[in-house]
Amino acid sequence: MSENIEITDECLMQCPSGILVQDDSGVIKQLNPALEQMLGISPGQLLGHTRENLSPPICRDLLNGEGVIHLSGPGLSRESWLRCSNPVKIDNGSLVRFFEDVTETTELRQENLRLSQQIEELTITDELTGLANQRALQQALSAQVTRSRRYQNPLSLVVIKLQDALDSDTEFSDEIILATSQCLRDRLRWADLIARWDHSHFFIILPETKAQDGIEMLGNIQDWFSENLPTGVSAGRQLSLLYGIAEWEKGNDPRALMERAVKELNAVTLPGQ
Repeated sequence: MSENIEITDECLMQCPSGILVQDDSGVIKQLNPALEQMLGISPGQLLGHTRENLSPPICRDLLNGEGVIHLSGPGLSRESWLRCSNPVKIDNGSLVRFFEDVTETTELRQENLRLSQQIEELTITDELTGLANQRALQQALSAQVTRSRRYQNPLSLVVIKLQDALDSDTEFSDEIILATSQCLRDRLRWADLIARWDHSHFFIILPETKAQDGIEMLGNIQDWFSENLPTGVSAGRQLSLLYGIAEWEKGNDPRALMERAVKELNAVTLPGQ
């Protein structure tokens, strides 16, 4: 549907938005100084051309339709992002396109995303428990596996799952997760590293430890957990821990060691059971 809009030279010159006008055959007939400044190219590179013979070719994106356009490449003085509104057809058949320079906003958004990613990469602790997070676990396990490869030192990896015997699909409260993490932290040696993997799974790296010695340590953890979990936290629930343990073997990388430990989940028989 056409609209009765007349684009005057004065309007083109003064409008802060970029304006580009095509005639009814698709030839670019007019553009205003605001658009020239946004693009950083001379008007002659656009005027008199259709989409098919525009140079630089990246400028063809200006005629694609509404939405954000990313302009970057040879022939342009700078990288930019322009938002094009829905083109308007006027009575003489010409098509008018309006552009807004959103380069600064887009670059700020990209920079914020980059900084957020950097912060995330630097974060090595679980927000709730203060334990190591997945990234810290993977870094530490990689270092320990490298050490075992070089010196053939024993190394074991434990996976622990918190479960409720009455409801295997339950979501645990922050109180329960905190109490469990504190229980695990209290029973470990200074050299061991415990990490929270997800809502109900924990991993423990046991350097200089064979699997059988690790199982004895898990027996102590289980006894402590059963006896010391606060009654108010576990009221009405039958909370327990499932264990899996794997000892490093030649040829195991960190991923293989983790997969072996997970495969053993609930297959570990603790002392006294």
